[in-house]
Amino acid sequence: MRVGQVEARERTEVSLRNVRNGGRHGTGLAVLAMAAVLLLSGCSGMVSSANSTGNPTSFSIAGTISPLAGGSGATLTLSGAASATATADSAGNYTFTGLANGTYTIVPSHAGFTFTPSSQSMTVNGANVAGMNFTANGATVAPTITTPANQTVAAGQTATFTVVAGGTAPLSYQWQKNGANITGATSASYTTPITTTADSGSAFAVVVTNTAGTVTSAAATLTVTAAAVAPTITTQPANQTVTAGQTATFTVVAAGAAPLTYQWQKNGANLTGATSASYTTPATTTADSGSTFRVVVANTAGTVTSAAATLTVTAAAVAPTITTPPANQTVTAGQTATFTVVAGGTAPLSYQWQKSGVNIAGATSASYTTQVTTTTDSGSTFDVVVTNTAGTVTSAAATLTVNAAPTPAIQVNPTSINFGNDVVGTNLSQALIIRNTGTAALTITQVNPTVSVFSVSGFSLPLNVAAGQQTTITVAFRPTTAGAVSGNLSMVSNAPGSPTSIGLSGTGVAATLTLNMTPTSLSFGNVTTGTSSASENVTITNTGNANITISQISVSGTGYSLTGGSTPVTLTPSQNLILVAQFSPLAAGSVSGSISIVSNASGSPASVTLSGTGVAPVQHSVTLSWNGSTSVVSGYNVYRSTVSGSSYVKVNTSLDSGLGFTDTTVQSGTTYYYVTTAVDASNNESAFSNEVPAVIP
Repeated sequence: MRVGQVEARERTEVSLRNVRNGGRHGTGLAVLAMAAVLLLSGCSGMVSSANSTGNPTSFSIAGTISPLAGGSGATLTLSGAASATATADSAGNYTFTGLANGTYTIVPSHAGFTFTPSSQSMTVNGANVAGMNFTANGATVAPTITTPANQTVAAGQTATFTVVAGGTAPLSYQWQKNGANITGATSASYTTPITTTADSGSAFAVVVTNTAGTVTSAAATLTVTAAAVAPTITTQPANQTVTAGQTATFTVVAAGAAPLTYQWQKNGANLTGATSASYTTPATTTADSGSTFRVVVANTAGTVTSAAATLTVTAAAVAPTITTPPANQTVTAGQTATFTVVAGGTAPLSYQWQKSGVNIAGATSASYTTQVTTTTDSGSTFDVVVTNTAGTVTSAAATLTVNAAPTPAIQVNPTSINFGNDVVGTNLSQALIIRNTGTAALTITQVNPTVSVFSVSGFSLPLNVAAGQQTTITVAFRPTTAGAVSGNLSMVSNAPGSPTSIGLSGTGVAATLTLNMTPTSLSFGNVTTGTSSASENVTITNTGNANITISQISVSGTGYSLTGGSTPVTLTPSQNLILVAQFSPLAAGSVSGSISIVSNASGSPASVTLSGTGVAPVQHSVTLSWNGSTSVVSGYNVYRSTVSGSSYVKVNTSLDSGLGFTDTTVQSGTTYYYVTTAVDASNNESAFSNEVPAVIP
């Protein structure tokens, strides 16, 4: 046995059985007993490689759907290397995050819209993907329809059917009678010719069409009655009371087949010319009191007489009375006030309003509206004198209260802003809360910083703040040179005491641009050629006080690779960037390299040294030996499997005439299971021998 080899022998003698011609089964041969010698050669000095796990990295895909009508609220479905859905925001923007490298497809959807393109495919390969944009197109909506209503008319009348349709214009209409198109009936409504009883039971439907489709309404049925309906009284004439010299009006409401005729009667006698649904008497006298009035309503189907209404005529006017006096009023200066009275008594009634006991010119109606008020009007009293032929009455006085007009009041928080230290050329911002503590709307017309290094944003002028409400604006400091700066923010508004001043201060400091690399060198040790080392990380940290832009990251040295270093990239103070390095040697021997980081930081370019050694791989083999068959055979076949007891595959290309075989096609880290068979001159093959395992390190 050679040094570095492992030999395993197992000897078993059994007779051959189940030998077949050209196969594995039959009789006449003794079963081959086998002893396997497992030779694992060249194992010393081998270095195993570990799979690189790295750090998990995720990416995003983003885009916009326009216009907003179709983009806002649209659903986007992601498929491919991962599946997800997203909803576009009110601006039509969407983003899928947490994605691994791979190929994806995005399909947008939104009720009432189609999209161009209908889908997009893209590949995520170590970076975010943006600009996956779509255009939403309004979809044409097929027509929808209401059902026309059934109609009932008397013979000799017309009937009108109407439909209400929705959908994308223009809509066209075609009415049908009993399923046949009606010539010229192409509007949303259709009126029949004069009907006869033969038309009764006919069905009317309408077909509504636009470019998106066609819809047919349910059919409405026309019923034509053979005879007119006799008149009926639905509202009887009411009793009337008037004062002598006034007129009285009686009214009836009747139903029945048109046309209806009317004839009014007084005390049972027809009144000449009183042939309408209402009748107004001449000027009355007390002699008319107690008279009754009725009306006879007729049509072709019959006649009906109303109940009689009684006229009462009073002999004398009734003096006025105040039923609802004017009420006290409270208004704000600059507004008007309205006083109203309700009076009873015989008409006509006349009115005269008074302010603090003095007649107001022109104030002669049942209500009075003042001029625009001032606070000097507060406390004034208003009454009204009501008069008719029977007398006069004066209302109780109502008091007017006039409150001062509401005013806004401005309150800011904070009342001064100190930005502290800020790097020259960079922005610091703080929120400024503006609150209206007054009783009227606050309107701000100017917001001006007195020094140019201070600025404001987050609003538009005029800026309106309702009473009791607040708003927030942003104040920023961007120093141009090192040193302390102070100024004010002046706010002009309609609040008393305007303008409002807010103190501003800050100090510009010089930028410190420094990067720190951890570690500053990487050693990958021995790595088998043709394989890759475990990943090693390099962390780049912005240790300065200003943003640093890395414009280039490169790696040198054969076999060294780098990921995670897309440029250009900007690091804010204390922000990290992680680079992932690997060593994949192509040949044996030591290899030196470096990572170069070019930036606007001091000491650029920074570097990280790399070292590693490529080691040639070890070739393994398995040597088998077995006891010869007791039968006369032509040779032996060798089979192997990676599964014990099954799935054997022949590894020799021709019959082996000896009692041993070396398999040089094995792979590291795999366990193989070997068996042999004997083959005679007729190509009959024995059953498998006993199984021998071989573990490859």
